[in-house]
Amino acid sequence: MNDRPEMLAADRHRLLKEHLMNEIGRAEHAERTERAGRAPRRRLVWLVASPLAVTAVAAGALLLPGHPGARPAPVGPARGGSASPSAATAPPSPSAPAPEPTDAAGLLDRAAAAVAARPDPGVRDGQFTYTREVQDGGQWPRHERRIWWSVDGQAEGGVIDPQMTRPGRDPNAIEPTPERLFVQDGVRVEPGFPARITYRFLASLPTDPVALKQLLLAADRSRQVSPPSAMTEAQRNQLAFADIQTVFQNVSAPPAVAGALMRAAAMLPGTSVVTDQVDAEGRGGVAVVGMNGTQRVALIFDARTGAYLGLREVLLKYLPPVGPDGAPPVGEPTAAQLAADRSAVYTTAALEERIVDRVGQER
Repeated sequence: MNDRPEMLAADRHRLLKEHLMNEIGRAEHAERTERAGRAPRRRLVWLVASPLAVTAVAAGALLLPGHPGARPAPVGPARGGSASPSAATAPPSPSAPAPEPTDAAGLLDRAAAAVAARPDPGVRDGQFTYTREVQDGGQWPRHERRIWWSVDGQAEGGVIDPQMTRPGRDPNAIEPTPERLFVQDGVRVEPGFPARITYRFLASLPTDPVALKQLLLAADRSRQVSPPSAMTEAQRNQLAFADIQTVFQNVSAPPAVAGALMRAAAMLPGTSVVTDQVDAEGRGGVAVVGMNGTQRVALIFDARTGAYLGLREVLLKYLPPVGPDGAPPVGEPTAAQLAADRSAVYTTAALEERIVDRVGQER
């Protein structure tokens, strides 16, 4: 019996980056009609491959807190007031500000509300998400990556990543990435969980977190655990959490859907909400923590603006055993474990993202 979700092992980053290089090589030497016949099973890898930091996209650029030029949207308490009967022309006096949340659940709720309140960026088919992020840990030295994804999944994207460039090629050159919604047997595949998530697909989803949670748990996951009959409830919960991780790493969601996904993640069994996690730039926030195969995964958000900051993964083998409640274990690897195994912790930090009109555009 397979007791781990397929392709979620600790070394998946290495395997997935190798897969990316294979895809790049094939893209250079194969015609589109040849690519159309590839089995969709291999395409599924792309949605968990090389991390892509994402968050709800505001119009223009979103610069994350803690970096030069960052302009996090202020989220102030609601204010209101009424004129005094004896002074009708006097300005209204503001009501008392809403109390600041002090617990992790309250901070996440405020962050999700802030994201959902952002204006919709009005994304058009044919555009791309552009994201710049830092990656640190795992098998590779700290480095920066820039990546472009088609919002409708029907066009190739591109990536600049020195750790994903083939030998002999310019590490600053844009390497092509395959379209998510490829053509197979003359028909373009449909978007959906878990393998083919696009911005346009996410825009069609409900913004109620309970409905989103149910949709994620009901998704067809027959290809993710072999044999499908061996899937446990815990695995299904983890794979649903992995889909949310995929959205914040690899796609982009409309603001209202992004906020709902943050709340849905915290509703899944086997998750917790904490305030002690930091991203690759040392920025703290409120995090939804779950498990993804052999790793504990924290999705970290700015506690006030809700901006997605990055993720932090820790190998479960360096943590206490999972308790009977199924919640992610707490704690951290020891200094000796970190020194002996660089892959014990892997972190990212989202630096910048935009909606752009073409691959290669950054401003």
